[in-house]
Amino acid sequence: MKIIIFQIKKIVYFWRNKLKYLKMKKLLVLFVALSAFTFTSCSDDDKNPQSNENSILGKWYLYSFKDEGELEIEKYECENKDYYDFKSNGKVDFVTFDQDCKKDIEEGTYSLKDNILKTSLENNRPYTCTIKNDEMILVNKEKEETLVFKRLK
Repeated sequence: MKIIIFQIKKIVYFWRNKLKYLKMKKLLVLFVALSAFTFTSCSDDDKNPQSNENSILGKWYLYSFKDEGELEIEKYECENKDYYDFKSNGKVDFVTFDQDCKKDIEEGTYSLKDNILKTSLENNRPYTCTIKNDEMILVNKEKEETLVFKRLK
């Protein structure tokens, strides 16, 4: 009888320790998972999306132009569209087409810092620059100008 009681106590002791071990293991796994989730979901990446300094590179065609609130866009018979070509070396080309589809290139430099775009081109006014996906919006509040560009693909 003593042997049976001893065996039962041994089995109970074993399972009690096993359950404690499993509970601690579950708690440890839960703690590690919560810690990993917390550290990966809280980052500065959300605050600083891709900077305009890098996303401005490439060719952007003029989609619309508002001057003093009125939409002004000149459409010619040719299919060509005026565009800016921003290069990584700080240079920019402004390519325009006249009514006879003759191409004219104005070369210059640009700087984009803190969302303010400045160029050395003929119209060298500073513009507030906002880039979202494949659209760039340039705004000059002083002259009441808004230019919308689409990325050329």
